[in-house]
Amino acid sequence: MTTAAAADGLGSVRWEYRPLLLFTPSADHPALGAQSTILADEAGGLEDRRMAVYVVERSRVLATFGAPAPEADAKALRRRFGVPDDAFRVILVGLDGGAKLVSDTPLPTERLFATIDGMPMRRRELRERDEAD
Repeated sequence: MTTAAAADGLGSVRWEYRPLLLFTPSADHPALGAQSTILADEAGGLEDRRMAVYVVERSRVLATFGAPAPEADAKALRRRFGVPDDAFRVILVGLDGGAKLVSDTPLPTERLFATIDGMPMRRRELRERDEAD
């Protein structure tokens, strides 16, 4: 586990989930509402891709889908990913803990899922699933 992952709390989900971090300056930010609406009907796709969705406000982290983030630290996450307190940003974190996709606007699930589906570990997951069927 990297020191950064241990410090920000994502180490507890590393290699198990692909965190989608929704950084927001406030719970009522319009871009957060738009991203939440985009993700609302995609539980099956999120679960299939082993994703966990976290809203990172100024001083707290809320788990909205997937694994809980009891150890996640909002300030450490903002520092690690270079996100100012007043910014909206979506960051997809891979199983290895690295940022894989970053956007300052809400991401459509097509782009999000295509990014994940193109990852080597995801392709291996799909191959193993096909072989098991």
